[in-house]
Amino acid sequence: MKRLILVSNMLPVNIKWQDENYLIEKADEQTISGLQNFYEVFHPIWVGLTGFENHDFTPVEVEELDKKLDQFDCIPIFARPRDRNQYLHGFARNTIWPLFHYFTENVIYSEVAWRAYVKINKLYAERILQIINDGDIVWIHDYHLMLLPQLIREQKPGISIGLFIHIPFPSFELFRLLPWRQEVIEGMLGADLIGFQIYDHVRHFMSSARRLLGVDSVFNQISLGERTLKVDVFPKGINYDRFRNKALQIHSDGHNPSTIQKEMELFKASGQLEKLIISIDKLDYTKGIPQRIRAFERFLQTYPEYQGRVSLIVQAIPSGETTVSYFNLKSKVDELVGRINGNYGSITWTPVRYLNQEFSMDERIDLYSLSDIALILPLRDGMNLVAKEFVASRHNGEGVLILSELAGASKELHEALLVNPNNLDAIAEAIREAIEMPKDEQVRRNKVMMLRLQRYTVGRWANEFLKSLEGVKEIQEVNLTRKFSNTRMREIFSEYAATKNRILFLDYDGTLSWFKKDPEDAKPDEELYEILKELTLDEKNTIVIISGRDKETLGRWFNESWNIHFIAEHGVWLREPGGNWHMLEQIDNEWKESVQPLLEYYVDQTPRSFIEHKNFSLVWHYRKADPDLGLQRAWELKDELRTLTSNLNLEIMDGDKVLEIKYSGINKGRAALQKMGDDPYDFIFAVGDDWTDEYTFDAMPEGACTIKVGTKTTKASYYIESVDKVRELLCRFRKENC
Repeated sequence: MKRLILVSNMLPVNIKWQDENYLIEKADEQTISGLQNFYEVFHPIWVGLTGFENHDFTPVEVEELDKKLDQFDCIPIFARPRDRNQYLHGFARNTIWPLFHYFTENVIYSEVAWRAYVKINKLYAERILQIINDGDIVWIHDYHLMLLPQLIREQKPGISIGLFIHIPFPSFELFRLLPWRQEVIEGMLGADLIGFQIYDHVRHFMSSARRLLGVDSVFNQISLGERTLKVDVFPKGINYDRFRNKALQIHSDGHNPSTIQKEMELFKASGQLEKLIISIDKLDYTKGIPQRIRAFERFLQTYPEYQGRVSLIVQAIPSGETTVSYFNLKSKVDELVGRINGNYGSITWTPVRYLNQEFSMDERIDLYSLSDIALILPLRDGMNLVAKEFVASRHNGEGVLILSELAGASKELHEALLVNPNNLDAIAEAIREAIEMPKDEQVRRNKVMMLRLQRYTVGRWANEFLKSLEGVKEIQEVNLTRKFSNTRMREIFSEYAATKNRILFLDYDGTLSWFKKDPEDAKPDEELYEILKELTLDEKNTIVIISGRDKETLGRWFNESWNIHFIAEHGVWLREPGGNWHMLEQIDNEWKESVQPLLEYYVDQTPRSFIEHKNFSLVWHYRKADPDLGLQRAWELKDELRTLTSNLNLEIMDGDKVLEIKYSGINKGRAALQKMGDDPYDFIFAVGDDWTDEYTFDAMPEGACTIKVGTKTTKASYYIESVDKVRELLCRFRKENC
């Protein structure tokens, strides 16, 4: 039976040691997060650390806690306290967290912490591999376990693995600062589906993967050999109904007010306040709590007429950190609150009420629903669910959300007042605008955001992630059915051996030879010469090398005495064994004079790109260029070339890191058809890796064996993984004759 295994840094249970016994209860994640229906459907098994940070468990304690947690479908990871501390507070919190949130000045690069991170990820992998079965789904959560997908994949290559990163993923310029950047990317690429909160994070990850590993990607899919994985956006929602219904209950007739409600009403009445502004977030340097308080101070300075009429409630939730930087941040917040209250406050009015404590979800809803404005200004945030919770808690649709444009939630809640959290004047102006905003305008904005939050809840987020993961596995299964398997290979060998008049169309670059940064370095090696030489010695074979290479290069690389037919420059030139080169049809080169200056301009604009001059085509190579810049310049160049060549009967061929401009109407497929002519071939074989080879595949008659190198979309009947596999296949053809 298929099972869902959820893997996270911490187990979703609260564990206490009391009276020499473990007391365990479900945490909010399982009881009020909004995922209860999801968990009831999938009955997941949880894997994660316990809440005991500095306790070294004895074997007896491990066995006892294992048994108790099994009743909650939880599998604990028991790590040595020192390893756990270095993994969590050393690498995850002091390296990944600040770097991924763009706080490079806070990043600590520690080899000891990195080794602990690797060790704990391996500890997770060992435990999961003990319980996992074929067909199970593994969903790994967040930045603590980015190496885990690959560690599981190495031992269980067919397992379904999802990875969701809840925090931002930085741009390549920041990510490249990480000494272990390649290991992290490789670890993440072990997943079948990688999810992020917003598209910016997807784009940054794809850029880093492309630059560091040179992986091929089409839109949001990455091909790694024969495996395809997907990178996509899944913005996390909230338990909308709980916030909405609780807020309505608070304001219903006959409702008994809670302690928080009484205090809020008393606070508002004591100063005769017109507006209450709420600001809730963890006390973490990424959340910008000091900036929020300074922005409110700037507001009081800029608009003194509101002094005594508006107050700010700041709930700074303790993060659990015990570092010096945390206590420095807390001291800074204490100082700012004291300064503002001392400078502006009065006996009846407290400008800032500061709460350095954690509230339950119901208490937070009280704060949201009884406030008029929310000031949510993280300096960088993956999503920020507080902003969504505030909107969902507007019982009558009134209220204004002021939100940082650097929070992931801003991509969905764009009806809020979006501000740069570093621009104090803009925030002060936004507070004034929020206070003065007409009620009908508040309702209009909130209604749109509420409908969006109601549609895309946290339950839908989880279900859509798993649905997308299932879709990726279906793509992989379809690819597997077209893979040139050992069974199909044996069938092809049998057909090959039984036939007497064969023709083999062989592409060169990326098929017979590996790609090189310098095209001249891709010349044939001794192994390839030996394979081709023996294939040509069989009189039953007609061997055709069909390539985009120019005829001069192919002429240098292959002896004229060999029984090889050549089609060069994508079908412009043809040569039979022992014969001379001749053109498929007469074409001219006058168009080059108008196109070459444009290509030269793009060479100047794209460092390490260059032009290859062929007899009847021009090729712009950008394999050596920066991957992102090369791709961007290729788009720009194609756009300009289309305009320039619209009346010149030219074709733009978008190959593997190349753009080739050539005469339209001539292609590999047309040349292959001419080569076959009316000869009654009883075995037709074609292999290639590029989209230009699609012309060849399309031209082949029914019953031909067509093979694509790589897993990209193709008209070929099968795909094969690599140049090595192509050579192995051709070697087997050769041996059938020996």
